[in-house]
Amino acid sequence: IRLSNERVTTAAKLWGAVHSGAWIGKLHNLDEMEHALLLEQSLDKTHVGSKEGSTKYPHPGHVLMEVSRHLNKDIAVCIDTGDVTLWAGLCLKLKGGSRTLSSEHLGTMGYGTCAGIASILSREGPATSLVLVGDGGFQMTLQELATFQQSKRPGDRLIVIVIDNRLLGRVIFGFDGAKGCELMGPDFCELGKAYGGHGYRLDDAVAIGEHVRDAEPGLTILHVPIDPTVKADMATFKDGASKMVNSG
Repeated sequence: IRLSNERVTTAAKLWGAVHSGAWIGKLHNLDEMEHALLLEQSLDKTHVGSKEGSTKYPHPGHVLMEVSRHLNKDIAVCIDTGDVTLWAGLCLKLKGGSRTLSSEHLGTMGYGTCAGIASILSREGPATSLVLVGDGGFQMTLQELATFQQSKRPGDRLIVIVIDNRLLGRVIFGFDGAKGCELMGPDFCELGKAYGGHGYRLDDAVAIGEHVRDAEPGLTILHVPIDPTVKADMATFKDGASKMVNSG
């Protein structure tokens, strides 16, 4: 997307706010244009290694921007542990009254799917949960999809977005010389069908958002392969300030 000089300047200021710590309150008040500009600016800041072939993948920021358009207070957003946690923290825009569940400080991969099911069953039905999870975290507790199918009520919806980079991203980007981080996985679309639900492999951010909006009752898995050379920025907090650190 080609931006005017004024829009580039605005985007640069927004991204600068992320790195300076001013984003802590700012991101909750962005209008739609500012949110889009921030994500566009991030495209040039999150690649590591070769960019060859990366255009065939959707950028995680774009995916979450489109998903954000279709969130409402009745959808509980359950975020797993890994790169997806950072992407959600940077790029997901919640609406007033939204409920978000995450496993902070514990690094509990596989949490998101279990949280999504528990969130549905703890509310009056029908209820909806959206799970944001990486391919590594999803494979740690995907068997709990059977729990959802056995316990769901009419109209309940469990929507799982699998952000698939075929890596343990937080390990390979965060530790020099890390080994054994490459992953393989099942056909996530067929997995959804095997558990009695629906499965879709998508590479268009707008279509992903629309699938969230239009998801049918029951289980829906949205398989979203992304460029494995793209990493999210990490922030650390000290004395109320935020400092961006090199996470890879």
